[in-house]
Amino acid sequence: MKKHKQFGIMVGLNKKSSFEGWFCKIDDRENDLMISVIWGYTTDEKTKHSFIQFQDSLEHRTRYIRYPIEALSWTEDPFTLNIGKNRLSQEEMKLEFVSEGVEIKGEFRFGEFETIEESFLKPNIMGWLSYLPNECNHAIISMNHRACGSLKIGGSEWEISEADSYIEKDWGTGFPEEYVWVQDNSWEGSSVVFSYASVPMLGKHRKGFFLLLHHRGREYRFSSIEGSKMLDFKATAETFEATIKKGKYILNLKARQLNPVELASPDSGEMKAKIRESLDGRIELSLDEKNGRLLSLESERASIDIDFGKAAVSD
Repeated sequence: MKKHKQFGIMVGLNKKSSFEGWFCKIDDRENDLMISVIWGYTTDEKTKHSFIQFQDSLEHRTRYIRYPIEALSWTEDPFTLNIGKNRLSQEEMKLEFVSEGVEIKGEFRFGEFETIEESFLKPNIMGWLSYLPNECNHAIISMNHRACGSLKIGGSEWEISEADSYIEKDWGTGFPEEYVWVQDNSWEGSSVVFSYASVPMLGKHRKGFFLLLHHRGREYRFSSIEGSKMLDFKATAETFEATIKKGKYILNLKARQLNPVELASPDSGEMKAKIRESLDGRIELSLDEKNGRLLSLESERASIDIDFGKAAVSD
């Protein structure tokens, strides 16, 4: 299996007022079940700790399980992350914790990661910006891979085979001042992730975006730092729409949150902010070129964050 350098520790425990987090999603369409697991830690001097943040599509709620920082450990090669009895690697994910009297246990085996195209100037989706000090760094670890195993939540149990899975991660001091994010890989042969954010750069806040679309073995990459243009963007508290152009391609994207819940998020390295995220929201995507429409995708299995305020905005 190809190793992903940014899957491993990028911050460590010696850097002050910072955070690092791994977002893992498993979408089991056969059982109509989705879960997301955020593995993370904060090095904030007063609140330093590690944590597991668990969300499922059954109750549409989030569980935040806080651990002492001493419960966090890892090995480098191959990279394995341990938080309490929970374990994450490129080969597997193991969950074992109790939240509000409910026992949650899971054991999953991962298939080959579907990584994105990389080069020296594109070590990941942030391109050459990856080499600069950033408030929030972002990496796509796997656009899609298979997960097989079992899951137990309280008295309910599921056997899971050939579920769609996704992994990304963030590290730095905090999330962007304003941003939206959507991810979905529930289609056969297709997966997408998009983010549009206002980030500090050279003393000012500037808006930038990326969109990655994998479709039938081909990668379509749209990024503001590589010359793609945002033709239109609108957002409300629970929806957003974007129209993006790159060369001969025009991509239209619409997202709507369904059943959003509050998640803890980083601010100045401390897990004290809140964001609203849908595990299973609605997405509509189309890709056109001069000769007509290349593809059209819809689903209600998209993970969506929207933090652009309650008023509609455009740029």
